[in-house]
Amino acid sequence: MADLLSIGVSGLLAYRRVLDTTSNNIANANTAGYSRQRVELASRAGSGSGAGYIGGGVEALTVQRSVDGFIGARLQSDASAYARLEVLSGFATRVDGLLSDADAGLSRPLQAFFDAANALAQNPASTSTRQALIGSAQTLSASFQDIQSQLDTLDAEINQRTRVTVEEINTLTRSIADLNQRIALGYGEFGQPPNDLLDQRDRLLEQLSTHVGITTYPQSDSSVNVFVGSGQTLVLGSQASALGLADDAFGSGRLDIVAGGAVITSQIGGGTLGGLLDARREIVDPARAELGRLAVGIADSVNAQHALGVDRYGELGGPFFSEPQGTSIAAGTNTGSAAIGVGFSDVSQLGTGDYELRYDGAAWSLIDSRSGAGVALSGTGTSADPLVGAGLALVVSGTAAAGDRFRVQPTAYAAGNLGVAIADPARIAAATPLRASAALGNTGTASAAVPVVNDASNASLLDTVEITFTGPGSYQIDGAGSFAFTPGTPISVNGWSLTLSGVPAAGDRFTISAAGSDNGDNGNAQALAALGSRGLFDGGSRSIAQAQVALVSASGLRAQQAGLRLDAQAAIREQTLAERESVSGVNLDEEAADLIRFQQAYQAAARVIQVADTVFQTLLQAAGR
Repeated sequence: MADLLSIGVSGLLAYRRVLDTTSNNIANANTAGYSRQRVELASRAGSGSGAGYIGGGVEALTVQRSVDGFIGARLQSDASAYARLEVLSGFATRVDGLLSDADAGLSRPLQAFFDAANALAQNPASTSTRQALIGSAQTLSASFQDIQSQLDTLDAEINQRTRVTVEEINTLTRSIADLNQRIALGYGEFGQPPNDLLDQRDRLLEQLSTHVGITTYPQSDSSVNVFVGSGQTLVLGSQASALGLADDAFGSGRLDIVAGGAVITSQIGGGTLGGLLDARREIVDPARAELGRLAVGIADSVNAQHALGVDRYGELGGPFFSEPQGTSIAAGTNTGSAAIGVGFSDVSQLGTGDYELRYDGAAWSLIDSRSGAGVALSGTGTSADPLVGAGLALVVSGTAAAGDRFRVQPTAYAAGNLGVAIADPARIAAATPLRASAALGNTGTASAAVPVVNDASNASLLDTVEITFTGPGSYQIDGAGSFAFTPGTPISVNGWSLTLSGVPAAGDRFTISAAGSDNGDNGNAQALAALGSRGLFDGGSRSIAQAQVALVSASGLRAQQAGLRLDAQAAIREQTLAERESVSGVNLDEEAADLIRFQQAYQAAARVIQVADTVFQTLLQAAGR
């Protein structure tokens, strides 16, 4: 009779544990991160007899979570990838909106500037037309400055969000380390898995993976070690290692991620932190650099062309725009006193990347920061002979020491420096500075085009020059020399060149002289208006207008690609979540059915105990007689 009773009691206790677990599942059906639990039952060892082995009942071995470690690892990876793309897509969309917006972008003010230059070419004597050109230039430069300011703000936001994210990572790693300790103690004390603590840790690991890409390794005591980057420790058992922040090597204001005293910024991937770093590298920096290159190209080409004309006072044109300059930052480890001035030698060769300038004690070298390739340099670095390479003109002031390094950012901040250098409408050099006139007595068929200025800095540019032909194939300049002439080949003197069509005769004369003040000529205004479509960038293959369209198109493409990747990752993440729910999620219908089933089993076990009691009482009554 005792066997019957113990069997019934074992069933009663086991199914009470099962009912408790089932009710706990129902109670946590909507608890984030909760994994459905189940009781593992096993039959007790039976006892032998002549009639065979008789079972000893049932016992609850343990309460296990319904989890799949592979799905959990995928969920962490998916969460990390989704968080990164979410940040990247957000910044890409904001930059695209900034550059492509009809009101805030560059398209309208850039077109308005060249339209105003064309209007000046139509009416060079009009003061209002000249003032309109200055006004449109001011609007254009203000647009460049505004966009630069917005991009700088995004860069500062990345810095601030990086700081906040690192703090959140450190908070999570401390919590995970604490749970590791509690889980290890739970296993050691009871020999059973502390399921609720395990769920909490999995939840924290998933949250951590949304902040930064991590790698986890389980240990024999059921704790989990967490690593970041190329193996830097975040959690080791019950010990957490905090990530740190430090100014970059050049003190530019940007933050580097530090772990264990080592800079690991380049090794960070995934999560919000990886997304912030990627947004700076792939979205903000390229947009700023290309914007700056466009500003440099506009200022350089307009100023160069403006210098080839004369204003209403009869003087050669001065700077129309204030010339943007590049920036350089000395490394914090430099021991010399040198500083680097960053100018531009050839806009057609100018790229959009940053460089590192190094001094080895005897010579300078320029390294492309993106590719690591060296750039050929010429010159000594003085103002008269700057270091020239990659479209840059670098001037060294002070004294450099061996090992000194400088970060050179040619165009990252150039757009913010663009301004209008001219205020007086009469100072706009709309006219061609020179004119060519043929003597009335010429007998040949030669006619002269407008002289083309090649070197506006030539001191004799505006001096009067008389060209006298001694025959169809030779000429003198101011009565001196004898120079060969070939029809169609320019005659070059004093920084200008003159092309004649037709055949001159002996004695024919052509006089080249300064156009003078207020001459009403529009030659240089026409050249200014044509700059928008003239090849300038990328070796002369891309115009200002094309470069502006490319800037907007590139930002739009980056935003589109980031959005598509985010949508794809969202679908993958949802699929993984669905798989996790199928394994670990609580199905209320299933739990309700189990509750009824286990309740019946519990009642049956109670009935066994009742029967055992009845049999035992019957036996006592029989023995008492």
